[in-house]
Amino acid sequence: MLYGSNRDVSLIKKINEELIIDIIDTEIAYYKIVISESHKNVYDETGGKNKSYYYPVKVACLIKREEQSFESDEFGSNYKAAARFAFLRDTVVEKELYLEVGDIIEWDNEYFEVDSVIENQYFAGKNTETNLGGDTFGYNVSLICDAHLTNREKLQLVDRRFWN
Repeated sequence: MLYGSNRDVSLIKKINEELIIDIIDTEIAYYKIVISESHKNVYDETGGKNKSYYYPVKVACLIKREEQSFESDEFGSNYKAAARFAFLRDTVVEKELYLEVGDIIEWDNEYFEVDSVIENQYFAGKNTETNLGGDTFGYNVSLICDAHLTNREKLQLVDRRFWN
């Protein structure tokens, strides 16, 4: 194979890290859900007020925000938005995070609940962990989270600006 060797992967890693961490420099706060302390109701569902989260971890990422929309009903207006957060896989592994549906991402003074986690962006089209040809070609580049805007009161998170 002409491209995708360890040397090529090393170059791609360095460029991505420099671009996302040093140049773009956009960080989010990632709240990991505590499964063992999140209480379920009789329907085996974890409601918003019954969820618990670990303290947030700062992570650099790329963000693509969708257009917001407004819905009105008898209770008033409702603001809706979605976003896509793309993380370097190496950064997530280094911070010992396991991204899952239901986790919370804080960005731009708003909270987004993770709807899906996509992990299939490979350099040279190969994942070294599952490549039958060996681990000398390819690279698992990123993790992408699609998320929707969620109600901050429902989360019961403490506003960090008012801590003593």
